[in-house]
Amino acid sequence: MQHSPKRHAYLVAVSQKDEAMRDFAVLAVTSDEALEAVALNVPPKTKLEIVGVLARGEPLQV
Repeated sequence: MQHSPKRHAYLVAVSQKDEAMRDFAVLAVTSDEALEAVALNVPPKTKLEIVGVLARGEPLQV
């Protein structure tokens, strides 16, 4: 039986002109996958940035 890849909760900051910055926790295998998931749900030209990872034990390197 093959296991699914391990997912992590990536923290993604979303910045839009004239709006307060928002942060989202996105469950994904990679940081790129997390950014893509958020990009599908925000207007074009929105600035996205990985700002951290929620994890047990040692923090992950982003």
